[in-house]
Amino acid sequence: MVREIIAGIVIVYIIGMLGIGYYFHQKGIADLEDFFLAGKGAPWYLIALSFFATAIGAGGTIGLSASTFEAESITAFWSYGIAIFSFFIVAFLLGHKLPKTRNITIPSMLEDRYDEKTRAAAVPFYLLRFISTLGAQWLAAGTIISFLFADAITVTEAAIIGAIIITAYTVMGGMSAVMWTDFVQGCILFVGLWLLAIMGMMNLGGFSSATSQVTDVAPQAFDLFAMKWTLIAGYVVTLVPTMLVRQGYLQRIMSAKSPRDGFVGTTLNGFIGLAFIPVPLIIGAIGLVMYADIQNPQLIMPQMAMDILPDWLAGVVLAALAAAIMSSGDSFLLSGSSNVVDDIYLRYLNPDAGRDKQTTVSQVTVVGLMIFSLGLALIVPGIIDLIVFGAVALTGGVLVPWLATFYWPRGTSDAAFWSLIVGAGLTVAWWWVGYFAGTSEYMGLHPVFVGLPMSILLFFGISLMQEPEYEKALATARKHNLEDLERKTKRAMNRGEQRQPPTIEDTD
Repeated sequence: MVREIIAGIVIVYIIGMLGIGYYFHQKGIADLEDFFLAGKGAPWYLIALSFFATAIGAGGTIGLSASTFEAESITAFWSYGIAIFSFFIVAFLLGHKLPKTRNITIPSMLEDRYDEKTRAAAVPFYLLRFISTLGAQWLAAGTIISFLFADAITVTEAAIIGAIIITAYTVMGGMSAVMWTDFVQGCILFVGLWLLAIMGMMNLGGFSSATSQVTDVAPQAFDLFAMKWTLIAGYVVTLVPTMLVRQGYLQRIMSAKSPRDGFVGTTLNGFIGLAFIPVPLIIGAIGLVMYADIQNPQLIMPQMAMDILPDWLAGVVLAALAAAIMSSGDSFLLSGSSNVVDDIYLRYLNPDAGRDKQTTVSQVTVVGLMIFSLGLALIVPGIIDLIVFGAVALTGGVLVPWLATFYWPRGTSDAAFWSLIVGAGLTVAWWWVGYFAGTSEYMGLHPVFVGLPMSILLFFGISLMQEPEYEKALATARKHNLEDLERKTKRAMNRGEQRQPPTIEDTD
């Protein structure tokens, strides 16, 4: 009976998500900015909670509790905690700037600042990133949905159902529907899972009793520094730069209605994430006592919710949990589709497409990307692991020219292109070498440690050897209302003019 009640609540919840998509569909979608960036009208609180729900996804909920259980330690905090801390850096560097921009993808911004070939070089890595991540999200969603329905449907069937639901409201309402469904899920998850963690401790006799029972099973369970400092440093060096080029996240900031909303929303997301992170760690630790023999540690969180929470609350929390796991999928669907539509279709195939045509192509692309990524995940599941290198390639190649777009007007087009190609290429090559050697860090080096330094060296080295391209930087600053970049560029141009040797005409 409990399962039936929970399943019923999940179905009602899903209908509500589809209703949100239908509402924004009825309001109408005017253009690409409406579809992919919510018309650039998102307030700070919508950015914060929708950002939070997307960022935690499967990894920050069932994945983090499972990691704590398997490691018998809360040291999994470092991987997720550093990722959350990265949002403060994103807010500081890009929170005020991205809401001003007029483009919808990172590659299109790279063309504005540098040239077409730099944009073209970046697009394939973004598409690989989204396809691999989407495939993983569908399978994670399938696992949790199948569990909620007491295995009445298989993981494959559940993954298909989840993908169709997410795609439906994304196609109907675009980014507005995605952000508002994520907002609801974020609120429910934060409150509901904290209640679950507290009630889990009460179930073991309170905080002191719970910690005592957990440490009896795993003495180092609550020792944050049981992890080697070199691994912690590795997380800092790899995760912080990664967040600065994750287009699916950055498009939330681009959707802000003002620079203030972008900065405040992104910063608040960081605080919400830090306040949430103890939850999956506590649940995973409690699982060491309550579910010592569980076969699939990823089911600790949903199983605990069903065992401890009232039926109605368990149903709501588990529905939101399943939706949040899928919510990363809606963001990657939109973001990947924006690359296909803006960076390929409108750039090369049909630059003169009207607004209605653009919207239709965007919706069709969302459906096509879902089918393609789901098909890969179900038919050739191993390939998802093989194409995940797109994520590390973005950090190794795109990061430097991308940040320089906003902060260093001296950068040149050739420098951007070669630093991106070589940095990403070395990162991918090192990843493949490690893959065949059976390690993620060949010779003790993460792929980003190989590609990123070379990207930095090439970008600044080539730029300083070439003539400045200040006119391009100035045009970019004016198009996107980047006042700081415009001031820096003008100062650099003035310094350049002062250093010019006098000509014959000047001495006459």
